[in-house]
Amino acid sequence: MSLSYCQSISCYAADTAGVCSALFELGGMTIVHDASGCNSTYATHDEPRWYDADSMVYISALTEMDAVCGNDQKLIDDVVRCARELRPRFIALCNSPIPLMIGSDMAAIAREIEQASGIASFAVPTSGMEHYWRGAADAFLQLAKRFLPERDEKTVQGAGVNILGATPLDFSLNGNVESIVEFLQQNNYVVQSCWAMNSSWEDIISTPQAAVNLVISNSGLPLAHYLRDCYGIPFVCGVPLGAAGSRAVKQALDEACREKRNLYSCKLRHAQAGVTGAVIGESIFSGSLAYALSAELQINCRVIDPLSGDKNLLDMAVDKQITGEDAIAVALEDVQLVVADPMYAPIIPAGKKFLRLPHEAFSGRCYHRERLNLINKAIAGLFNIQGSPDVIS
Repeated sequence: MSLSYCQSISCYAADTAGVCSALFELGGMTIVHDASGCNSTYATHDEPRWYDADSMVYISALTEMDAVCGNDQKLIDDVVRCARELRPRFIALCNSPIPLMIGSDMAAIAREIEQASGIASFAVPTSGMEHYWRGAADAFLQLAKRFLPERDEKTVQGAGVNILGATPLDFSLNGNVESIVEFLQQNNYVVQSCWAMNSSWEDIISTPQAAVNLVISNSGLPLAHYLRDCYGIPFVCGVPLGAAGSRAVKQALDEACREKRNLYSCKLRHAQAGVTGAVIGESIFSGSLAYALSAELQINCRVIDPLSGDKNLLDMAVDKQITGEDAIAVALEDVQLVVADPMYAPIIPAGKKFLRLPHEAFSGRCYHRERLNLINKAIAGLFNIQGSPDVIS
């Protein structure tokens, strides 16, 4: 990560927050090995569900003496005692920077906890230094490897679809996920599971019985590859943004089911001369939005991915993967329109039209009133780009 990355703008939520968010609704107990007080970061600032739903997300209350002396037994005893009282479905452990630096073996600690408690336990490899989507992706992957059963070909849903990569860090609690489910149902698909919002544990366990996976963020892509390798389920990467984007996702899902191959609707662009706009953010959402803007408003946008996501999600002939804020500012010099979280404002060159699109993983709760639901709706009407819209500063 570039040292200039956080001089003027915010930073994205960390991988530990991604783990907590990914597992929030699934009935397990998540423990971040970190100092007392840090739970307010992982659970409240980065997790909007915290105020309206119960979840077993805890901090180990690591002390300086524990870190110096390497007192792993204290962590094991505390977790086992808590687990015996709360009886979670599983126990997930993850590191923060300090225990990582002192070499805490979280996988070994998880094995000891499972042996002592009798509850399935696993470690998610985090450092507190990576982006949120990596933590969420690893948490989903660990969960799938540990709990998903074999595929029963007799009960496979011919129109069943799993939604992969749904967390409030990427999809705010303003009806986004519900709208994706509604979109799929309108197109005669049956939602088998949603990893991991608004789905029961039984839904999650039924994941192998689906015919196709819809990956809506980077955090769902490693799981999609795993499900393809182990169960033969093809996937589509894309979000049904705008009317054109929704048609593209629907066509990709139909083709993926029919031909059993992976498709990336987030890489589609309408052929136009020159790049006139830029969308900054998570690559599947941003790529899907760039396609909708090009198809509906003839605004040819490049995607700028500051999250070091999978490059296969980008059209590298046009798009850019940049982590430093100085380099991002340079990449915006030749465009007229910028679509990004409001906290990118300090580095956007003067004279650009700025479309504010808040991202929970970047600005947290700061701009909740400005959040938009763009799922399966005409982009022009929502953004009101033509004219003098209030949302463009």
